[in-house]
Amino acid sequence: MSNFVSIKFIKEYERVVFYSVVVNGEEDKESLFELFISLHTVSESAKLNHILAWIRVLGNKYGAKDRYFRHEMVAEGLPPNGIHREPTYIEEDQNVSNNLRLYCHRLSDHVVFLFGGDVKTATKAQDCPLVKHHFNLANTLSRLIDKSFADGRSRVG
Repeated sequence: MSNFVSIKFIKEYERVVFYSVVVNGEEDKESLFELFISLHTVSESAKLNHILAWIRVLGNKYGAKDRYFRHEMVAEGLPPNGIHREPTYIEEDQNVSNNLRLYCHRLSDHVVFLFGGDVKTATKAQDCPLVKHHFNLANTLSRLIDKSFADGRSRVG
């Protein structure tokens, strides 16, 4: 059986439409992004809520501008760099960096694909046992999405 990916609509905001992908399944199955939310709702709720707040802010206020994403080879990541960017993440009354990573692909200022992620415990994603798989998968999917659009095989919106 070969691997395939289907695109799943997540949410449309005023400035950005978010999609995810379902690997080896139909659109009615959980996407990578939905699995990410399920996995971190209890264990990392404050960090997850920070990332979800960024998705809402990008969607309604800023748009998916390049400067609001971490550059992760071909893919991107959220939350953006900088602990003082609004909305900020606060842990135990201290302003510290959110180490939960959501890998994604910014197709344009108006379209973003949300994948999965985890808590980053090493300096480089490739060296972290928790995010390495998500990082590699996001970069593979980003390349495939870009190639698919370049070849004219895909269309979103």
